[in-house]
Amino acid sequence: MSGTQPIRSDFTAGFQIKFILAMAIGALLTTLAIYYYLDQGLGSNYFDALVTLSTVESALTSSLIITFCLQLFLIFILTIGLTLFVSHKIAGPVFRYEDSLAKIMEGDLSVDVRTRDGDQLKSMVDSMNGWQNSLREIYTRANLLERELLSQVSRSEEEAHQATPELRAAAQQLAQQLRPEARRRDHE
Repeated sequence: MSGTQPIRSDFTAGFQIKFILAMAIGALLTTLAIYYYLDQGLGSNYFDALVTLSTVESALTSSLIITFCLQLFLIFILTIGLTLFVSHKIAGPVFRYEDSLAKIMEGDLSVDVRTRDGDQLKSMVDSMNGWQNSLREIYTRANLLERELLSQVSRSEEEAHQATPELRAAAQQLAQQLRPEARRRDHE
């Protein structure tokens, strides 16, 4: 995993571009709403123009408040949508990664972490799966060695058990042969 980033730069750039576009579209929509709300002709004479300007002036404050609330609502919706998107792409794999690590720590090496296309932590999860496969191989080799060692110990115990009566008989024969020799030496 050396040389790779957990979150790819193309994802980060795409995320930033989408966020900027969404904000620009929100600003454009609110600007158009103000424009169409306040777009009134001035009229044909001076008096009509003054009435229109006073109407626009009185509506300007409420229009700005409405526009601010509309922008705030759009930002809120956009933030929720982007948060769900990011959590789907990053937090979901992280949760699966942590869950699998907990199972591995409990000794369950049969669990593989699966990733979906486009998951941002795919390189890290792939590295973990490689590590887990090497652990499986180590445990398999250790189990084979343990079985072989137990088999050899069992065979050695059987051989020792079978050899014990033979060794006793040989020891008794030796003792019998050594007794007359020891008696002769004592007499001499």
